[in-house]
Amino acid sequence: MTLCETIGMTIQEKLEKANIRHFDELIHDQPKEWLIENFGEGADKYPVNVAMLMRNIIWQTRERIITKEKAPLKELVRTFWYMYIKPVLSRAGALASETDQYKQLNSQLVFMVKDLEIMLYSDIQFRDENQAHRRLGANANIILFSEKLGHQEFLNEISEKYRVSIIALGGQPSVINVEYFVDELKKAGINLQRSFYLFSVVDFDTSGWIIRNAFEDNLRFYGLKNIRLIDLVNPDMLTNEEIMFSRYRLPVPSSMKKKNNDWLKAVAQRGYQNQKYMTEESVLYGLEAESISSKRLSAALEETMVPLIGKSEDLLRKYELNKLNEAIKKLILKKIAEGGRKWMQ
Repeated sequence: MTLCETIGMTIQEKLEKANIRHFDELIHDQPKEWLIENFGEGADKYPVNVAMLMRNIIWQTRERIITKEKAPLKELVRTFWYMYIKPVLSRAGALASETDQYKQLNSQLVFMVKDLEIMLYSDIQFRDENQAHRRLGANANIILFSEKLGHQEFLNEISEKYRVSIIALGGQPSVINVEYFVDELKKAGINLQRSFYLFSVVDFDTSGWIIRNAFEDNLRFYGLKNIRLIDLVNPDMLTNEEIMFSRYRLPVPSSMKKKNNDWLKAVAQRGYQNQKYMTEESVLYGLEAESISSKRLSAALEETMVPLIGKSEDLLRKYELNKLNEAIKKLILKKIAEGGRKWMQ
């Protein structure tokens, strides 16, 4: 089921479409025969349809909590896996050794929360394992985030100095992490319609930008619409000599061809002067986020982030307009210079 297929559907219609229904019996307590009878439809590799079984256990857990038949879970998703999912799959003869079924559980949760929009993680009150890696600052609309947990100490230093919000994603951003972060914004009385500025410390490559785009998309899903994203890791943060030592060759399998092309198009719009050192004939290069020193990242933040702190929406709009004018002037001068060089030739 695609997202567009759920538009305009009621919750009940979405549940029916996803083969989710109410059971009086506790699904996770039932024997193999009952599980096969109720979840055997559409089964292929295993006696039961694993995705359907997972969705129904999740939904039943939510139902019981919402109706106060059961106390909120207050456990990690991984604990939920060991308590409610793995034993049932084992009992049904559907526990896999070659497939990451815990990852499949997470995918089903994202499907129910973000694609179907029939529940929230907070309905079950899952704990967020990444909670320690985020902090809401007094200047909450300014968010410094990193792809890797290794930048946590740097993020902490910036947060303490400027009282901005920080998040270390630890890889692909989780939907639960963003849901709970936005909940904190709401509890702090932050207007989600105001301007938000995201400063990213991610690898300058296709995968890094997929991660930063996913993080932005999750924020937009939970209500942050007015977002501007500033990439701190880019070729202009290094000299051409430094780029030659730091760059690394990107893999170009056929499965990544479109993603790499999309990334190159997005990068081209930034107009980085040193981007020319990131391609060589048919070879494509990237930069690790760690290739930029904390000192240089801090200097970039001084220039681009600090002027935003504590400003009203009117001042922010004025600041944005001034920055736009500066960018247009630079572009005009660049085109004039390029035209002059062509004329000289």
